[in-house]
Parts: sequence; structure tokens; C-alpha cells
Amino acid sequence: MGLDILFKEEGVEVEEILGHGGFFKTKGPGQRILAAAMNVPVTVMETAGEGGAWGIALLAAYRKNRREGESLSDYLQERVFAKETGLKAEPDPADVAGFDAFIERYKAGLAIERAAVERLL
Repeated sequence: MGLDILFKEEGVEVEEILGHGGFFKTKGPGQRILAAAMNVPVTVMETAGEGGAWGIALLAAYRKNRREGESLSDYLQERVFAKETGLKAEPDPADVAGFDAFIERYKAGLAIERAAVERLL
């Protein structure tokens, strides 16, 4: 639902996601799920199993070492991941349609949850 807000209401455009953290430790399943949920390609690199502490360390290194006018995207592409290779998963249209159907059913079920909570109170 947050993605609907970002993409449909706010007009945010995402070209590709670079997956890191435990969810992406095993290449394939996590990428496929996220690619379907976001309808954008998801790339996982060899360092994908590294998570939050590693990511925040990258941000700290960027803040300390960036060149004037250098964006985070450029810093990561040109200085951190320049020699890294990754496995890219494109969104499968059938998976995207399945995820969209799931999220619509989920949103419709929220009224049931609200009614149950109100009944308990």
C-alpha cells in the first residue's frame, strides 16, 4: 500500500532496486517477490548477505569521502560496486498480476480486521 502511495500518488519512479540484507542472502526467491511487488528489476550482488550495519557504514563512507557534487547513486556505482557483478531479476508479469491481486484482497480484508477490533473493544 505504501508503494501505491509512492508510485501512483506521489509519482516516484524507480528504475531498479539493489537488494541487500538477509532477505537476499539466497539469490532468486527474494528478488522475484520484490520485483513483483514493485514491478521493477531487482539486482543482487555477492555482498547481498551483508545487511544493516554494512549499509549504514556505506552511507557514512559516502558522507566522509564523496566528491563535491557526487550523488550517492554515482558514489555507489562508480566507487563501491564498480567491479561487482550482480544477478538481475526482471519482474514477471504473472507474478506482478498475482501480487496486485493479493494486495487488493488484503486491502479489502482490512475492514474485517477493523470490525473485529471494534467488536473486542
